[in-house]
Amino acid sequence: MKRSLVVSAALVVAVAGCSSGGSTGKSAAASPPLVIHAVDAGTFQEDFNPYHLENVNFGTSGMIYETLEFFNKLKPGEITPWLALEHQWSGDGKTITFTLRDGVKWTDGQPFTADDVVFSFDLLSKNPELNRSALEIAGTKALAPDKVQITFKSTSYAKLYNIAGNTPIVPKHLWEKQQDPVTFTNPKPVGTGPYKLSKFSAQLYEMEKNPGYWQPGKPEVPTLKFPAYTANAVQTALQQGELDWAGAFVPDIEKIYVQGKPEVNKFFFPPEGVVTLLPNQANPTLAKPEVRQAISLAVDRDKLVRVAERGYTKAAHPTGVPMPGGEAYLPPEYKDAAFKVDVEKAKELLKGVDPAKLSFTLLVPSPFTDWVNAAQLIREDLAKVGIKVDTRGVAFADWVSKVGKGDYDLSIRATPSGPTPYFQLRTMLYGDLALPVGKAATGNYERWKDAETDKLIDAYAATEDQAEQEKTVQALGKIMVEKLPTVPLFYSAAWSQYRTDKYVGWPSEQDPYAMPSPYTSPDAAVVLLHLKPAAK
Repeated sequence: MKRSLVVSAALVVAVAGCSSGGSTGKSAAASPPLVIHAVDAGTFQEDFNPYHLENVNFGTSGMIYETLEFFNKLKPGEITPWLALEHQWSGDGKTITFTLRDGVKWTDGQPFTADDVVFSFDLLSKNPELNRSALEIAGTKALAPDKVQITFKSTSYAKLYNIAGNTPIVPKHLWEKQQDPVTFTNPKPVGTGPYKLSKFSAQLYEMEKNPGYWQPGKPEVPTLKFPAYTANAVQTALQQGELDWAGAFVPDIEKIYVQGKPEVNKFFFPPEGVVTLLPNQANPTLAKPEVRQAISLAVDRDKLVRVAERGYTKAAHPTGVPMPGGEAYLPPEYKDAAFKVDVEKAKELLKGVDPAKLSFTLLVPSPFTDWVNAAQLIREDLAKVGIKVDTRGVAFADWVSKVGKGDYDLSIRATPSGPTPYFQLRTMLYGDLALPVGKAATGNYERWKDAETDKLIDAYAATEDQAEQEKTVQALGKIMVEKLPTVPLFYSAAWSQYRTDKYVGWPSEQDPYAMPSPYTSPDAAVVLLHLKPAAK
């Protein structure tokens, strides 16, 4: 039996055009630029390859390059047509056919067609380094200028988000000229999105409205400015009103940012995944389950949340399943499980381990001050059970590179959520993502290899039965608790500070139409498409 999904035109209009706050009728040309901070960086590199993880500039995916559909992770099950109007699965779930939107053009004026979609998926198939979701692509075919068929090696119902919501589409007529798309930095990007690159320097890049965008009249924000900021400079910029939209951890948000102006200086921090302590299992000592269990028993997560995260989030559930909201995916026997500190039990677990081997470096991105503080607290906790930890802060890009290539002992990293907990757990645990040390992975950074885990992940993707999918995630949660492939710490927040003096229509607890942080793709572009000039 074939299954199709068509989201109503009304929802497309709602996501793409409407917002809370209304419009004043002010022309976009007269509207002010939006100054955005998406990541702490002293300098930018000229990289706009949407398939890159290292050094790629924020806004590349979403604002310049678009996906076939948009998935609202704050409202599981809400899917909006984007470059594709609909999709239809074959009866065995191995083939999906997309019907594409008509009238879309690349910013160089060339038409967007099925050939571009075919080329983009073929690009991933031929270059595993760019295949961030490890999609098992068996073949692609353009059935018509507006129809694309993609075939996979196995049943792939559950990979719809990875296929349609997390794969940017690039122009064939430009990218086919590149001999090495893996190293291509794409300094002059041409996309279908609402913005195009207008200026670039190591300290500032800018985007301007795409006048030929397929959503008429959108966006209403004409210019985006991305200045390079370090962590401390971001806080100063927020205090002085230099930034309109930021995605930063601010230790005392009311004092540093809100400053008695709650009607203008606002923030929204919904959960966006889980932050874990990564034990690199290429290290034979960390590959021992008793060592990982001892580490977990020693860490005081409540203190991490209270001191390092300033109470903005909460300790993770031992399964890693986001809570609340993930109740159906919890294994019954661990539904009420919670992490507890047990120093004596941790010491007992480590009795058979050579003390000389219990010395590790904990790598953290130095701009992430909350994680730097969390690392210091973890170091103190592990010292109590005989584990020596040296904390090391490095530049953001260096941290991304080292963790991706497995060049670390311990690290802290967030895994983003998805439409269901499966997507987060797949990113954390799927064996196909665990590349050899030295090769840049796009997930499973701890290099977990477990046949039972992979079998469950494949089983989830092989069925559309929600009850069966829930049981599969429950089994994965059980593996998280009992085998501890990675050590959950606390839920990650989608950091978003924004001002309403220039533009209104931002996502909020009352209107959670997209993740609010400027560094989340393609959500940030959806946010920009909602914004309207504020009344003056």
